[in-house]
Amino acid sequence: MSEPQLIGRALTHWSGEGAWNMSVDEAILQSVSARAERGESCQAVLRFYSWNVPTLSLGYFQTYQAAIPRFADAAVVRRSTGGGAIVHDRELTYSLTVATPVGQRGARHDLYQGVHAVIVDVLKQFGVIARPYRLDRQRAFAEDAFLCFQRRTAEDLIVSGYKVVGSAQRRAKRAVLQHGSVLLRASGVAPELPGVTDLTSKPIDRSEFADMMKLRIGQLLGVEYAGSELNEAELAVTRRVQRDKYGSVDWLQRR
Repeated sequence: MSEPQLIGRALTHWSGEGAWNMSVDEAILQSVSARAERGESCQAVLRFYSWNVPTLSLGYFQTYQAAIPRFADAAVVRRSTGGGAIVHDRELTYSLTVATPVGQRGARHDLYQGVHAVIVDVLKQFGVIARPYRLDRQRAFAEDAFLCFQRRTAEDLIVSGYKVVGSAQRRAKRAVLQHGSVLLRASGVAPELPGVTDLTSKPIDRSEFADMMKLRIGQLLGVEYAGSELNEAELAVTRRVQRDKYGSVDWLQRR
């Protein structure tokens, strides 16, 4: 029996607060997983978002104290995904949540590679050549660096020796969430991390980039994305998760 056709929802949230951004991703993951468990139409939800102020997101396993003193004056939130800390500022952040078949476990490497291949293709449309780190090992790095964009994994995207795209995944029972960052310009909070435009002098419009990603991810998954908003159930989960988890000091300073 073939898998049911995925229904595509596309959401855009510019200038969100850090704990809210993380809570929305979690609410969507829960929503997509619950629908799949109930046997309802499976969904692929693509979300683009940005941050209202420069925000440091800690990887799940990082300690809060590691952010002090350098980032003491920045907004800080803890992610539910691993990896190094990310300075969210002059970038495009995306999340893609997809329903998964019964019994499927572990990371979706095909999804990870597929989305990064899409980003490579979109960057090429702007005149920028990016390659996975496994094909572009120009620059030395520290595996335990505090900041994510100073680390490297095989599928991270590299421009002129610098990492400009990184992603991470998290699973629920019947869904997988992948979210990541496309670094467009260096932030004043972390000026040592150049973005695509700094490295190439190619200006990139965030909204145009997102629209091109949406089209190509739709082609990748075989879905047509329609504009959408959070439904009432998702909004309720977002508010609860923000209050009890991502917006709480206990969660932020748990390590």
